[in-house]
Amino acid sequence: MALTSPGVEVSVVDESQYLPGATASIPFFLLATAQDKADPTSTATAAATTAANAGKLYRITSQRDLVTLYGNPFFYTASNGTPLQGYELNEYGLLAAYSSLGISNQVFVLRADIDLASLVGKTTRPTGAPTDGSFWLDATTSTWGINEFNATTGAFTAKTPIVITLAAQVSVGTPLSSVGAIGDYAVVAIPNYRDPNATQAPTYWYKNRFNTWVGLDSTAWMQAWPTITTPTASPTLTEGDTINLVVNGTNVTTLVVAAAPNNTVTQLAADINALNWGWISAAVVNNKLEIYSAQTGGDQGSPATPFYIRLNGATGTIFADLGFSGTTTTGFQPRAFYGTSAEQPLWSAGQAAPATTGSVWVKVNGTGLQPVIAEYDSVSAVFTAKTPTFATSDWSQIYSADTTGGQAIPAGSVYAQYNFDGEYPGSPVYYFYRAATGATVVNGTNTAPDFTSGPYVARVQISVPGSTALSAAYTFNLADATDASDFVTSWSAANIPYTSASVNDDGSLRLQHTSGGVIVLDEFDNSTGVSNGVFTEAGFTTVTVGCKTGPFRDDITFQPTQSSSTGSGTGLQISVTNDYGYYDFDPDAVVSGGSGHAVGDRVTFLGTALGGATTANDLVVTVTSVTTGVVTSYTLNAGVGANAFTTQLSNWREFSLTTTGANSLTANEGAPTAIPTNFTNWYYSATDQLDMMINYNGNWKGYKSQGYDSNGLPSPSVSNATDPKGPLVSASEPTTQSDLTALVYGDLWLDTSDLETYPNIYRWQSVTAVGGGSATDKWVLIDNSDQTTPAGILFKDTRWATNGTTSPANDPVPSIVSLLSSDYLDIDAPLSANYPQGMLCWNTRRSSYNVKQYRVNYFNGDRFPTASLPTQKDAWVSASGDQADGAMFAGRKAQRAMVTKALRSAVDSNVAIRDEDNFFNLQATPGYPELQPNMVALNSDRGETSYIVGDTPMRLKDDATEIQAWATNAAKAVTTGEDGLVTRNTYMGLFYPSGITSDLSGNLVAVPSSHMMTRTMLRNDNIAYPWLAPAGTRRGIIDNATSIGYIDAEGEFNSIRTRIGIRDVLYTNFINPMVFFTGNGLLNYGNKTSFNSSSALDRVNVARLVAYIRRQLILASRPFVFEPNDPQTRKSIKAVVETLFQDLVSKRGLYDYSVVCDDSNNTPARIDRNELWIDIAVEPVKAAEFIYVPVRIFNTGELSGA
Repeated sequence: MALTSPGVEVSVVDESQYLPGATASIPFFLLATAQDKADPTSTATAAATTAANAGKLYRITSQRDLVTLYGNPFFYTASNGTPLQGYELNEYGLLAAYSSLGISNQVFVLRADIDLASLVGKTTRPTGAPTDGSFWLDATTSTWGINEFNATTGAFTAKTPIVITLAAQVSVGTPLSSVGAIGDYAVVAIPNYRDPNATQAPTYWYKNRFNTWVGLDSTAWMQAWPTITTPTASPTLTEGDTINLVVNGTNVTTLVVAAAPNNTVTQLAADINALNWGWISAAVVNNKLEIYSAQTGGDQGSPATPFYIRLNGATGTIFADLGFSGTTTTGFQPRAFYGTSAEQPLWSAGQAAPATTGSVWVKVNGTGLQPVIAEYDSVSAVFTAKTPTFATSDWSQIYSADTTGGQAIPAGSVYAQYNFDGEYPGSPVYYFYRAATGATVVNGTNTAPDFTSGPYVARVQISVPGSTALSAAYTFNLADATDASDFVTSWSAANIPYTSASVNDDGSLRLQHTSGGVIVLDEFDNSTGVSNGVFTEAGFTTVTVGCKTGPFRDDITFQPTQSSSTGSGTGLQISVTNDYGYYDFDPDAVVSGGSGHAVGDRVTFLGTALGGATTANDLVVTVTSVTTGVVTSYTLNAGVGANAFTTQLSNWREFSLTTTGANSLTANEGAPTAIPTNFTNWYYSATDQLDMMINYNGNWKGYKSQGYDSNGLPSPSVSNATDPKGPLVSASEPTTQSDLTALVYGDLWLDTSDLETYPNIYRWQSVTAVGGGSATDKWVLIDNSDQTTPAGILFKDTRWATNGTTSPANDPVPSIVSLLSSDYLDIDAPLSANYPQGMLCWNTRRSSYNVKQYRVNYFNGDRFPTASLPTQKDAWVSASGDQADGAMFAGRKAQRAMVTKALRSAVDSNVAIRDEDNFFNLQATPGYPELQPNMVALNSDRGETSYIVGDTPMRLKDDATEIQAWATNAAKAVTTGEDGLVTRNTYMGLFYPSGITSDLSGNLVAVPSSHMMTRTMLRNDNIAYPWLAPAGTRRGIIDNATSIGYIDAEGEFNSIRTRIGIRDVLYTNFINPMVFFTGNGLLNYGNKTSFNSSSALDRVNVARLVAYIRRQLILASRPFVFEPNDPQTRKSIKAVVETLFQDLVSKRGLYDYSVVCDDSNNTPARIDRNELWIDIAVEPVKAAEFIYVPVRIFNTGELSGA
């Protein structure tokens, strides 16, 4: 004691240890469900079904909590509403947990990381969901407004174009020649942001008489429609007759009829083409002369003065010979025009601006051009319509949407731009989205701008609130050797309203239009037409976020001097402008006529003198008149001007066309999708897709790559004549090939009559009769389990296509026919040297009826370090695998293999279910006997304190032979499953058969035996105790099913009563029968564990008693750990243990017991090892299963002694 002076100290020793009361029975369910199911109690997603919560253990205390977390148990039905009984994807475990919570107040649930919905059969590939905020141009419902003009009738005819959305149908934006027919129109709906004058840019195309697609309003399109056609076919012309060719009022040449035999329109066409004018040409079509005009550079918008060609001033009879009346005929060049109904062009003869047949009016809005664009909302998982408005420029769109300057336009608005800036009908239809509400703010990309090539003079234009046009140009001056701060100062000095410039923290420049409008930056030098680079150095280019192509700088006039001539003339200087890439000038715009020139000379001006580059932008003109060698007029022969597009800063941004993310735009006939995410499942449910290869000459070959001998094996001496469509697929024996020709050796037949044993493959070959005699040609079944002989077959991934460039996600699925003669192999194909020549290989990657997974970047250098990698790195990889005998899992068995694999992974890797604080004493994986070995291992990890409620297969027929075969594993299965029973355990009971109950939708659905027995055991434990047999009429009642039976070969539920003969077979094989007795209903009528221990532990009640005792002894002994190993402790622990057994005796669990914990079993050696031993012996109560009633018969009176 601690006292040192008189006093009192009290000590208390706790010797009141007692055994805690047993908790109610709690089951643990291992299950699988669909992913991201709906919570039926709200609009949210059921939390436990998300991918993030797969493999998380939940303790559930009510049916409401269960459906809130996991959604309603889902059972599939056919299209007519009939339940799919025994379907692998039905949520058996969830319905069993729901039923158990009707009688228990707790269950534990663990969901495997598998989305059952992803295993639903599909004949088309799955895709990924679009990204939130991505846009879709619906090419199916969009209209395009093409109206073709007929000059004879003066009427327009609406044209329906071919709408192209597939990249495979275009080459750099131009439709392939294989698309469409001559005279067709096409719309390339695939959006692009190419320069408006790029030859591949147009949205609208026409197929000319040469079967070539030409862009609307291009020179090639203008040459597709004649400006003048002579009325008379094959006229005979008079030698020496002449006629003038007049262009826009200028007589450019006089045509002279040649001497016979060249006095024909063919020669006239040749003479016109010999002029080598780029804008005029001729041809003879249907024996008539056609003259084409393709002049450019002028304003072609209605009602501007049109380009025309005129024939007049004829001598002789040529005018009449060609079929014309009068003395003059005028033809107008084809024209393209965008406009609303109110702006319909007036192109008929006699009107202000006539046009020829073939001219096109693209009607905007209404029943005309009306793209349908929608934005994807990931929350609602739907595309929401975004009706675009129309304008020719950003500033005109801003004016129509917000007269305050643009700041009030909502972010996400969409508009379509046509006829780029009102200047270029051949430009594509551009689509823009509003990036932000409020001011337009753009940050330069250069964080250290250094202006060392000055001084700089540039122009800036802006949109002005309330105006449809850009402002006049403001001059921006910046000195040489300046920086970002100087740029800001110069911008301020330019006094550009509604704008500001500043320097960001990272050193980059920021430009802002405070009203949300547009800023146009023009850095082209006024004299040279060449960019001085001031805004480029500032970081504002068309690739800068918020920047894009602006208006064309078309007001710079060049006065170049000739570089060379085909004649001897020199010194010609002209005046010319670059108008949207076309050289625009008047034929008499001569600055200096030079000397020594002659009519017909072709004179070249270098592109470097025209704001462009030599050769690419060279200008060639043809001299049309001279005075004593001095040029007085000329006309264009050839030349393309340099691009001179300004840079435009705007909140109207370009969509992303190369991604599928937010603010991307995709044109599709159907709603667009993304490529599948990594590990996306695809159960390819078609049964007729088979790509077969054969091992021949050391390589896997396409099946039609060689012929076959009478044994059906490859032979070099035989040419291949097997079926042209590949293996024959039918439910009955084929008698001919698919083209009705005779069968040949080597033909293959895939028998689809029995999908349970799929694939059944037969080969047509010659078979020698047993014992000799004549050979017979017949179908011979190939052994799917043979992977060693030439007659065998391998099931492996070999290829997806005939090359490594075909996308497995987006390109069309390669046909089986295309693969027949191809020897292409993917780099993961099995090594042919490991297998005998003649062996078949079923290509599981391309063939159907198995489960595949999409693997992103599957073909990579890490996985295949020595291989030459294909272009397409993604792949579909078979995931359902092969059976133990080498045959592939197919059909529902492939689905089942995926589910069982996920369930095994879930139970084997989970730590929480092994935590002793998570108490449960029943375990079940309803519907999946394959998990019994894993559940046994789990119970072992938990100290065998639980009992496993095991299923028998739902398709196990009530046939003594079949039951015996399954129970004794006659099929030699390597693990428990539908083929046989392998794992048996004292702490696992098996029950037969399955049952019928109703799901939460009211459908009658088949459920496994554990669905019924888990609830039956829970009721037994509630009304009695775990050590009493949950069987018979008192404690074996099944109340969560209405019938018992099995699933037959047709997928139908067959109700049975489990007759006594079947009960005998079941009980002999340690399987507990469930029965139906009239007057009693459904009962469990067995009490055996699955393990024949030849001891008391071969009964369910005793095994559960022992599991209970284990758990209680752990709890009883735990308080004594670290206590002194002395008589007092041993006495106390013995007293607690005896309390447990006294309770069990009183509750009919034990007949008797003995507990020893004293010096006799706690020897000094054990004490020195820090061990305390308690020896226990128990006599468990046995259930009366076999009641014998001997009856003796006596004569009258013998019993009474009378």
